[in-house]
Amino acid sequence: MRICLITGLPQVQMGGAENQCYMIAERLASKGHEIHYVCYKATLGDRSSKLTIHEVRERASRSSVNHIISLFSTLKQADCEAYLQTCPKLATGLTAFFCKLNGKVFVYRAASLKDADLTFSMEYSWPKVSWWFKKLYSYGIKNADTIVCNSKRVAEKFRELVDSVIVIPNGYPINPIKKMPEKKQYILWVARLTKVKRPQLLIEIAKRLPHYRFIMVGKGDYKSLDFPENLQFLGFKPGEELEELYKRASVFINTSAIEGFPNTLIEAGIYYTPYISFYDPDDVIKKYNLGYAVKNVDEAVWAVTDLMEDASLRAKMGSNIRRYVEVNHDIEKTVKAYEELFKELIM
Repeated sequence: MRICLITGLPQVQMGGAENQCYMIAERLASKGHEIHYVCYKATLGDRSSKLTIHEVRERASRSSVNHIISLFSTLKQADCEAYLQTCPKLATGLTAFFCKLNGKVFVYRAASLKDADLTFSMEYSWPKVSWWFKKLYSYGIKNADTIVCNSKRVAEKFRELVDSVIVIPNGYPINPIKKMPEKKQYILWVARLTKVKRPQLLIEIAKRLPHYRFIMVGKGDYKSLDFPENLQFLGFKPGEELEELYKRASVFINTSAIEGFPNTLIEAGIYYTPYISFYDPDDVIKKYNLGYAVKNVDEAVWAVTDLMEDASLRAKMGSNIRRYVEVNHDIEKTVKAYEELFKELIM
């Protein structure tokens, strides 16, 4: 099969959705499929012998006509049977239109509840967007052959809009760990420094728990943030360094307001790290006792304290979350599901 992904590359975008798509693409290529990537920028770190990468010459921020011509030309150059695009973009609608014109399969991969909100409301943390964006994005969603969601809750929201919706869980390589390194006494936070990720909540929690150490990892505007002495901001960290931070963390905390299924839950689970979150995807945290789902800072302060003061509880929840990701989020199962989906749509 010839499959094209239209999304940012992980070294450029550094988001969970981009990283997830890249892992899926590389593994589909390893299975013998011809995989193309259409993006607006690629670094040397993103180049792979397994993938054919095409860069769109004109960005959406420039002339709209030139952007459309450039994108369509690049999609045509890829010449694939199916096109998958992720995250709300002008490219969502443009890719859907290209596929309809050329008899190609279009799949939209949803990453968040926000993706299913075609009212573009503040409730789902939408920024102010143009009528052009609204029209194009809505067109893309309503004209997708299938919408792939990473959680049941996101799928339910999309089924209010369209008929063809399926759930394929996010996946990660989950290898056996012969010997876990010693856990350090710190709470880890990893995300982009954006409004929807709410980094200020971690800062508030850290200020109320000055006797615990917090580590924040992420890229974005940090100059306006008031870090207390017990919170260490490390900025962006690449793969191996980030893995080490997960391995050593006692607890992970997620302060995001809107999610689909957070990749950080899987990454924490790989290394037996209990998870505290302001958002419980499909209620799995409560159902499988993976940590604590909290509603506000007071509850988060209590949850952090409870876990940091009880090593046996951390060990129990750590084992629970590792077992959960092994069963539900193995990348090989995820890739197999995408492979079967594309076969069904293309044939």
